[in-house]
Amino acid sequence: MSAPGTAALDAPLKVLIVDDQAMIAEAVRRMLASQGDLSLVACLKGAEAVECARAEQPDVILQDLVMPDGDGLDLVRAYRADPALARVPLIVLSTKEEAATKAEAFARGANDYLVKLPDPVELVARIRYHARVNRAQVERDRAFDALRAELESAAAYVRRLIPAPITGPIETHWAFLPSASLGGDAFGYRWIDERHFAIYLLDVCGHGVGPALLGVSVMNALGAGAIAGADPLDPGAVLTSLNAMYPMSMHNGMFFTLWYGVIDIATHDLRYACGGHPPAILRSPDGSVRLLGGDEEVSGPVMGAIKGLPYQSGSARVPAGSQLLVYSDGIHELQPLVPAGSAPFLGVRPIEEYLEVGRAALDAFALHGSPVIEPILAEARAYAGRADFDDDVSLLQIIVR
Repeated sequence: MSAPGTAALDAPLKVLIVDDQAMIAEAVRRMLASQGDLSLVACLKGAEAVECARAEQPDVILQDLVMPDGDGLDLVRAYRADPALARVPLIVLSTKEEAATKAEAFARGANDYLVKLPDPVELVARIRYHARVNRAQVERDRAFDALRAELESAAAYVRRLIPAPITGPIETHWAFLPSASLGGDAFGYRWIDERHFAIYLLDVCGHGVGPALLGVSVMNALGAGAIAGADPLDPGAVLTSLNAMYPMSMHNGMFFTLWYGVIDIATHDLRYACGGHPPAILRSPDGSVRLLGGDEEVSGPVMGAIKGLPYQSGSARVPAGSQLLVYSDGIHELQPLVPAGSAPFLGVRPIEEYLEVGRAALDAFALHGSPVIEPILAEARAYAGRADFDDDVSLLQIIVR
């Protein structure tokens, strides 16, 4: 059964009067009789008021204050305690013009208070006002609920794009923590052929449907290797092509950052490119740590910002036992690490800003071995003093066996 007060905005307004005096109910009925948009239902027993309200689903309740089988103030509290009636507007009708009684009625949840019998014009005006405000709020909540359901469905779809962790010559671990139901982060990995393994993590500016759609489009292109004119084994060529495919001018000013790499498990070489994204962290078997990206030779600006810009590839050795951490900037944007206004344009940040993540990763690599995802999240939460994050957080760990 639908909750009271959930009729369409243009449906007649139903008024329930709860009063033990039949003549009062009749008087109110006559006051409303000439109003085509108002209908009246009467309940003459206080003991039956709550059940009657649940059955009738009124838009407004007119509640008598003094009844032989039910105190009006207690009934106000009972309505508010009932989930099906908690939001129905309540107008208390009373013979008492006492400030203390009015204050108590409002304290228990009444929306209005009238001394009976009120002027018909005033009564009609107050009924219409409370009923219409409530219906508008119900309609708004319905729309929000529908939107929330759509966002949750879209978020589930985005999660399904992320491949399951794998083991073998390449082992993966990851965490995906959107700050909203639908965020701007996405990542994935795939075997291009028997010896080449591609890794990619992107971060679209903002949250919601628009950024998610852009992220899904890029993810589908990367996952299918459908990058026009680009060899998927050449990270620089992939980013150059994506930059041309997704100009900011064609996507309402939205842009995204991207880290893309390819591991050759035969030669243990890694080629990578970076478009406005935080540098990945590579730990070699000897314990040394290197940042991949963030330097002028390899890293370019965010994707779609500059038409025709070529992106370059960098390279690194990844012998057996190497571990690679790729992440979105939500993990280190826990508080400003540079003064306001000093960060370069389009979100490209000085390399020093990533040292906090690098330190956390190094500590996790040293103390916990692998995987290191949960230790890094724990350290970030301890650093921030809170369990959640202001921005989306994605962490992807690759272990070369």
